[in-house]
Amino acid sequence: MSDFWLISNNQTNEVRHQLVPPGPITIGRDQQCSITLADRAVSRNHATLQWTDSVGAEIGGWRINDAGSSGGTFVNGMRLQFGRSLPLRHGDQIEITPWNFEVVDQHVAIDPSLTVVIASGNENAKDATQVERVQIKDAASFAHNQLLLLLAAGEVIHQAKDEASVFQALVHAVAKSTEFENVAFVRVLGQGESVEVLAQVGDIHDAAGTPRMSRSMLRQARRGPVIAKANDSSTSATIAASLQGMNVRRAICIPVELSGVLFGFLYLDDSRLRDEAMLTQIASISGAVARMAAQSLGNHQRGRMEQRFAKERELLFGGTMHALISAIDARDPYTRGHSDRVAIFAKMLAESASLGVDMIERARLCGTVHDIGKIGLPDSVYFKVSPLTVEEFAQIAKHPAKGFEILREIPQMRDVLPGVLEHHEKWDGSGYPQKLAGENISLLGRIICIADCFDAMTSDRVFRPAREVEEVLNEIQKCLGKHFDPELGKIFLSIPVEQLRKHVVKTSPAQAKLRSI
Repeated sequence: MSDFWLISNNQTNEVRHQLVPPGPITIGRDQQCSITLADRAVSRNHATLQWTDSVGAEIGGWRINDAGSSGGTFVNGMRLQFGRSLPLRHGDQIEITPWNFEVVDQHVAIDPSLTVVIASGNENAKDATQVERVQIKDAASFAHNQLLLLLAAGEVIHQAKDEASVFQALVHAVAKSTEFENVAFVRVLGQGESVEVLAQVGDIHDAAGTPRMSRSMLRQARRGPVIAKANDSSTSATIAASLQGMNVRRAICIPVELSGVLFGFLYLDDSRLRDEAMLTQIASISGAVARMAAQSLGNHQRGRMEQRFAKERELLFGGTMHALISAIDARDPYTRGHSDRVAIFAKMLAESASLGVDMIERARLCGTVHDIGKIGLPDSVYFKVSPLTVEEFAQIAKHPAKGFEILREIPQMRDVLPGVLEHHEKWDGSGYPQKLAGENISLLGRIICIADCFDAMTSDRVFRPAREVEEVLNEIQKCLGKHFDPELGKIFLSIPVEQLRKHVVKTSPAQAKLRSI
């Protein structure tokens, strides 16, 4: 079992907080928080730590979640998205300004061979490491100058944020390092019948706007770099004639490829004569920059493919969730569409509260799956029309916890679990299953509670018809601070009535069988 601590050195003495499972461990300025940080820069409820058990191949551990703080919660320098939890590991640095904590698992052994001694930045310190700053001389030499240009090109290409930026960085770096008149990155369809210029320095187009280059040279370059010279016996007659017709003395064409994937060609040409040795060096330098670009293009391509696969997984996951909800709806006409409507109302509330794109989507998803625990209810209780006994109500009251247990096995659902578990909790602490109160109820739980109750009251029940929207809104107003979060409730009440009414669906009382919970 891991032995996790949060250790801070902000104060004169080391401050240590042991993380005892299962949590939650709250961090904030409020005296009721598990870890109180007395500073105005810290939000009243700033962040939460929650232990998760191991599930399958996924190792359990502590997860941290920003609770909507104004200053933000940072892990290893990266700000957490509101409502998005992150697993913590030994050595992580947590910043809650002005506090800095390190996550320490005391069961993790420290290998002395991995210890790094960092020299003091104070030059007068007794043990400071002396660093000699070297002045590079004779930078005018060709080889050294090209090395500097290569390093600069690599940095620019590495920083490129998309493929178009890589193309531009490639041609500008090669043009600068080779001083060729025209440099371009091109893509070729078929055997060169169609050439697309994606970036260029100079101009490789003819008067008609058609790319001006030897198609034979492009075809040969598929097998490797090609250096061509006009009126030279070592160059094929076809290519040499093409160059002469284009008033080009020297041309170089290099495939930009990685692991068998051809992204395009780097093309250079010049109307001036070049020293033979210099021409070979230019080709080598251009090839090196082309390889850097290919690595970057490969990374961008993998990123796009990962996004596509992620989208496919998302669609598959969404379809699976929808199938489970449909299985619940199919059991009885009354439940049909309830989860979809709750998802709509939850999304509307999150949007009106300006909670951000991520939280809006989590509210929608949580509304969709909030009642998934009802799939395990026995028919004798699920379809009962007469009043429920205490024992039967106790069975139905377990559905939030059952839903939590069903979904906790799915990593993509971790961030909606609080809403599933807590959507029947009440602001005054009289709800179930944990009798949480106030802001101890998760934000998702408070959102779904309002959306769920609104849909329940505007839908038919076996013992009463649906209530009018205005009447339901008045009821919500009366219950602010008792059943519902007063601030979220006010925001829900501010949504235009006609916008709400569009999504209210009534079911015939003759069809309604399920007892309202």
